[in-house]
Amino acid sequence: MLKKRIVTALVLAIVFLTTLFWLPPLAFQLLMALVVALVAYEWAALAGWRGLVRLGYVFGIVFGGAGLVFAPLGGSFHLGLLIAGLVLWALLSLRVFLGAHVPNVLHHAHFKLLLAPLVLWPAWFALEYLHSLPDGAWWVLGTLMVVWVADSAAFFAGRMFGRVKLAPHISPGKTVEGLLGGLSGVTAYALIAHGFEPFAQLPLWAWCALTITVTLFSVIGDLHESLLKREAGVKDSGTLLPGHGGVFDRVDSLLAAAPIMAFGLFLLDVNGLGMGGLV
Repeated sequence: MLKKRIVTALVLAIVFLTTLFWLPPLAFQLLMALVVALVAYEWAALAGWRGLVRLGYVFGIVFGGAGLVFAPLGGSFHLGLLIAGLVLWALLSLRVFLGAHVPNVLHHAHFKLLLAPLVLWPAWFALEYLHSLPDGAWWVLGTLMVVWVADSAAFFAGRMFGRVKLAPHISPGKTVEGLLGGLSGVTAYALIAHGFEPFAQLPLWAWCALTITVTLFSVIGDLHESLLKREAGVKDSGTLLPGHGGVFDRVDSLLAAAPIMAFGLFLLDVNGLGMGGLV
């Protein structure tokens, strides 16, 4: 199993980094569309859909999302898309931590199917926005590094010091100590990354505050997918990635992290264009 995980991780890293740094922007756009399609496909299965209706659902999300992400609808519309993603994840944190205390309709399959595009479209646009910035490939990689560092640091801190459960009704393995370890790891990463461009262009306090906020939302993204899997009675979202489960399993945190990073960089006016940079 470990060998499969390592081989899969290496292949994914090579494909992603090649697409991100060395291929034309169209390749990144197509890769993001593929990821959205695969996540939507697995999400539909978690909600109980199979067959042609599942494929139709996936096509609807991909083509509807492409229309929103790439249509020249104006900066204010795309800013609204990022804000909607931020508000959505703030509300989903209530669904995660309140559990059985939220209305039953929020646990219904139809709600989960409606939720998928509301999660996927802002995340898709956020990654495209990050990629379009000056040094965009590094901003995308920097966002992924926040997620990866947080996840790795939380895992090791939880294994060594974990005592207090973070969300035992969803993911018994996650602990408060693990979360604190993840935040500490990301803080260390932020301090190191700030010594290099393009991250150095931000005030240090702003960059650290942004990465910590992104980390907290990434945890919500991870827990929310765990909740979807628990409600569906499955361990993994799929079997496409040997040793890793499904695509959704690998990007659950990123779906929440990307809109927060993009919105934060927009507020800090990283591209110097204001709202025009969101067109």
